[in-house]
Amino acid sequence: MESSLIQYVDPEVTHQKFQEELEIFFSLREEYRKKGVLLLEQQYPDLYFAFAAPSLYPMPIVFAVRINFVNYDVQPLSVKFVHPLTLEPITIEQVHTNLPRKLVGAPTPQALLQADLNRIPFFCIPGVREYHNHPFHNGDSWFLYRKKGGEGSLCFLLDNLELYGTSYLTAYTFQINLNMQIPNLQLGYNPEDLPL
Repeated sequence: MESSLIQYVDPEVTHQKFQEELEIFFSLREEYRKKGVLLLEQQYPDLYFAFAAPSLYPMPIVFAVRINFVNYDVQPLSVKFVHPLTLEPITIEQVHTNLPRKLVGAPTPQALLQADLNRIPFFCIPGVREYHNHPFHNGDSWFLYRKKGGEGSLCFLLDNLELYGTSYLTAYTFQINLNMQIPNLQLGYNPEDLPL
C-alpha cells in the first residue's frame, strides 16, 4: 500500500465493502473473462486486473491495473496502471493504449489516459480517486457521484476500462525501421469503432 494513503475509515467497513464488490465481480467473472478482464491477484485492500484484447490473435495483455480500496467509499477507488507480471507501477509511456473515447462532433478522440509531470498514468473519469483528486477537477466532487447508479463501483471501473481500453482493438500494426532488427508492434483500431 502507498505510504501516502492513510486509512481513516473503519477498516472493518472498508474490508466489508471490498468483499461485497469482489463477490459481485465473482458472480460475473465468466462474462468478464470473455471480454478479456482477468483477475490476477487479490490481497486486501488491492485487486489486480489484466485487460487482454480477445478479438486479436495472439491475444495481447494490453494493460494491467491495481484497484485500491483504502477509505472506500468515502473516497472513490484508486486505479493505478501496473506491469502485468511484476505488478509494479509503470509510466504513461509503458501503457499501450491511451483509452480513447470518441466525442460527437470532435475531429479527434479524447484520451482518457492522462498523466501529470511525474508521468504516472491515471484513468480520467468520474468515480476514480485520481480524477477527483486532480486539481483540474476540484469542482467535481466524488460525493456528486457516490450513490449514483453504481458509478465508482468495481464493476463500473472494470466495464469502463474494458470499453475504452480494449473493446475496440481489431488489428496489429507494424512499424519497421530499417536500422532496427525487430519491428515495433502496435495495436490498431478503426477510429469509427471507438466507444462514445
